Amino acid sequence: MATLSRSDFDNWRQDNVTKAFYLAMIDRVEEAKEVLSNQAGFNAVEDSYYRGFIRAYREALEFRIDDLTEDSQ
Repeated sequence: MATLSRSDFDNWRQDNVTKAFYLAMIDRVEEAKEVLSNQAGFNAVEDSYYRGFIRAYREALEFRIDDLTEDSQ
């Protein structure tokens, strides 16, 4: 795995493309929550899909450089 310094990560997080990507992920989470709130209970498979989708995006949004460095120690 490539080495990533805290400074590199912080620079990446401050990049306008990264900020736009994060905002798009937030929008997608909100859209998925809206779909789930309107359709929950009709199809258990779709409910699970949207729950997993939301969780995966939240995990990506919450990622910190410490998460990466802990694995490499």
